[in-house]
Amino acid sequence: MKKNYDIPLEVLACQPSLEGETAIKTLDLAKLPLSFDLKRNPRDEAALLLTVAAEVEHALMVQYLYAAYSVRDDQENHEIKGRVKSLYQRLAQLAREEMGHLMTVQNLLHLIGAPLNFEREHSPFESELYPFRFKLEPLSKQSLAKYITAERPAEQGEIPKEIWEKLQEIAKTAQCANDNHPIQHVGAIYERLIELFEKPEEGLKDEDFQTDRIDLQATWDDWGYDEGFKSNDKNESRRVYVDSFEGSHPETVRQEAVKALKIIAEQGEGYGSEVDSHFERFFQLYKDFNKLKDEEVDFVWPVATSPSTTRPRSIFGSALEESIRAAFWQRGYIANPRARNWGHLFNLRYRLLLAFLIHFLRTTGGRYVSSGPDKGDRTPRGFLLLWAFDEMRHLKKIAQKMVRLPLKSLPDFSNKTAGPPFQLPYTLDLADNERDRWRVHLDVVRTSLCLVKKMLQPSYDEEDHFLQDLNESDTGRESILEALAAGQSIPTDARTKAFQKVAHILEESVRGFSIDGHTNFWAGINREQFVKLHMFNRPFLNRNEDEDCNLTAEGSELVSRLEESSSKTGKMPRYRPQVDSSRQEFVREWVDKQAPDNEQQGQIGVHHEREPNLDPLPPRQAYRQSDGVGYNIDIRPLFRDFDVETLQQLDRINLDDVENVRANAEKLRERLNKGSLPYDACWSDDRIELFNRWIDSEMKD
Repeated sequence: MKKNYDIPLEVLACQPSLEGETAIKTLDLAKLPLSFDLKRNPRDEAALLLTVAAEVEHALMVQYLYAAYSVRDDQENHEIKGRVKSLYQRLAQLAREEMGHLMTVQNLLHLIGAPLNFEREHSPFESELYPFRFKLEPLSKQSLAKYITAERPAEQGEIPKEIWEKLQEIAKTAQCANDNHPIQHVGAIYERLIELFEKPEEGLKDEDFQTDRIDLQATWDDWGYDEGFKSNDKNESRRVYVDSFEGSHPETVRQEAVKALKIIAEQGEGYGSEVDSHFERFFQLYKDFNKLKDEEVDFVWPVATSPSTTRPRSIFGSALEESIRAAFWQRGYIANPRARNWGHLFNLRYRLLLAFLIHFLRTTGGRYVSSGPDKGDRTPRGFLLLWAFDEMRHLKKIAQKMVRLPLKSLPDFSNKTAGPPFQLPYTLDLADNERDRWRVHLDVVRTSLCLVKKMLQPSYDEEDHFLQDLNESDTGRESILEALAAGQSIPTDARTKAFQKVAHILEESVRGFSIDGHTNFWAGINREQFVKLHMFNRPFLNRNEDEDCNLTAEGSELVSRLEESSSKTGKMPRYRPQVDSSRQEFVREWVDKQAPDNEQQGQIGVHHEREPNLDPLPPRQAYRQSDGVGYNIDIRPLFRDFDVETLQQLDRINLDDVENVRANAEKLRERLNKGSLPYDACWSDDRIELFNRWIDSEMKD
């Protein structure tokens, strides 16, 4: 699945650019349809650009998530902890918004009758349209420079001169971080799409719009989320923008599609609007990052770049270029067996997430049973929605585990930790037959169950609470998938009843994530404890003292908050879509029936999924701190035979000749600081600091 470039990634990073080449490119929109030497039909061009947009949004989402996961969560100073946590929260929110863009793009593909696309980094038109080369890397000044440059406006516009000049400097850093290739503007794709959708005389015709596809589309009511800067009501602020296109007349859906494309473009590279764009937020992140660095705060995990569970070929090839290319992939290989198991688990859950998303968008029907004894229960499509959010949560927890696990089996000079690999499966295609689609999910779940069973052995992670909970939930999921794969209905014993159903409705309303503030107060308690709950000093369930059956839905905090439509006035869940009306009705009826317990009374309603057991960070190697640094004793041992050979042949630097090293000291310093040397790894900060001290202290023998 990896791309093979003509030049190995980072091997020739930061080499001089071609004469006249700028650090940032803006696509010529007028020539864009002809950039592939082919004049395309407007609908075909729109399908192409939406396909590329989907890959770009997917790639950006994953890279932003990786950067977020690389932010350390173990700060001791309270003030610093808050600032660092803010970095993580903002990066995670940006990734969520890219997810919203991705789902909206899928809806647009549905709208014009084009195939869905959840691929990533496979477009043959990468060099023309991708913003920058795909790379999973920790948060850094260089990675932020790429994100800023890709998301920023193409023209200065209302941006103040001093900020614009700073952005030009950042663009140069971004180009260097992109293997010296210019950064493309993401917004150019959407500008051309707006033209195609907006102008029927030159773009899409009325007959190109498929107005009967609304039942296949994702909606904000299913996928929306708001971080809480404003109300997240559907008609007000929707920070995670997911739009669907409903209407029987082509002109109606055309206008809605243009509106959606403009909102995505504005959310990406806008400036000075009421809500900060991605560009503005990344620019602020860049400033906050540098401020923490200036204060010498250690707030980024030493995670590997582009980690992988795939064993690379031997680095000892016949040709030096092949050795270097192989060494690059060796650099991110998760060699530690325990960390690699977690990496395999991450990839399986990532595969499930993508498969559930694709399946959801290829299936029609409601998400909940609207009436009858099973009112409020999930339908098969409803389970796909639930399980997709389950996997988002699982990926977050596994990633938080992996950033603390060692990358290699034995300690090495880099002290790198593993990170979430985000490797795509061998295929994202689902079978044409509905039963076979469920069978695909079943196969992956069973593979995961086998892996988790192995990981729960004494020599691995026997006591890990997250793995124990995952094993239990997958066992329940397996029974549902077995039935659906056999063409049967959801098993009765897989459906919750009475109090347990209410508890599950509340837990699922927040998608199983932990809630700050009031916490997931409904989890881990039984019915008797639940009915005694208070919220803001008011009983959760209202009691009418004048009647024998004194629990009433009318006046109950639980019911009123579930039925409330605005976060400003106390809607529950806050910042997430409203609970479906069928589930609201079930809760109301349950309270009026005196909140019956399950047949086996006293059971816990729902268990909140636990966190993985986090490992302590491996200790860093200590290097000499004295000022008397010598080349032969302190510096030369840092380089391996492989480094000596490659530097000699590629850079004409002889590490065994101290005079030659002195002559190239600044070049080596620059390469080491930028991470492009050694070719198969990055030096730790203390190694680089030792090399810098040698240069700054007269470069003694």
